[in-house]
Amino acid sequence: MKITAFTQLITVLAVTTWVFLLPVPAVAIILVLELALLLYIKHDRLTMAAIGALTVFTGMMILLQLIFGSPLSVSLTGGLRMFVMTTAFLCLLAATKIQDIAQALVEKFHLPCEYAFMLTTALRFVPDFLTDSATTLDAQSCRGYSNRGNVFKRFYSYLAVVKPLVMRAVAKSDTLALSMELKGFGANTYQNMTPQRLCFADYLVLFLVMLLSLYPLWSKYI
Repeated sequence: MKITAFTQLITVLAVTTWVFLLPVPAVAIILVLELALLLYIKHDRLTMAAIGALTVFTGMMILLQLIFGSPLSVSLTGGLRMFVMTTAFLCLLAATKIQDIAQALVEKFHLPCEYAFMLTTALRFVPDFLTDSATTLDAQSCRGYSNRGNVFKRFYSYLAVVKPLVMRAVAKSDTLALSMELKGFGANTYQNMTPQRLCFADYLVLFLVMLLSLYPLWSKYI
């Protein structure tokens, strides 16, 4: 069942709202469904690394909340909600092309093309930035780089990685700006693309999203 980027964006925005409206068991079920969907769409090494990093970050957030005096139930609930919201965006990025997301933002949400391109370009540069960081770390390691020692020495040693990494990012941004200028980037950038038309699957998903979004009302009065 193929749905458009517009429907997927609406679904992701709805999920970020459901985590604050639905009870905790329902949010946990959504998390299980998201993880199953993400692994079904893309179960490569990068996806597993992203899930692992997100799990570690969630654990750190829960630990910090416990340290600052939050109850265990509140900390676990907050971590679960953050995990669900972030996983929803991971599913969106795994299932949808970046250019389709930008087109949906411009065509359906009437977002200026400059802001849509800026947002989607930032998302596209995340995996490129991670790849460049790994390449830079390997190159510096071949030159005798070492991050051993205490916290301050390790922080200072990371400057040998950060400086060339930033320079590579700046060089890529300059190349991208020049190519955009040569290709005439402007208000008509997304007008020549095929319009994203909603089909039966889109209407079905949007109906289910609307139905679940009304859960607080019909659970209270029905």
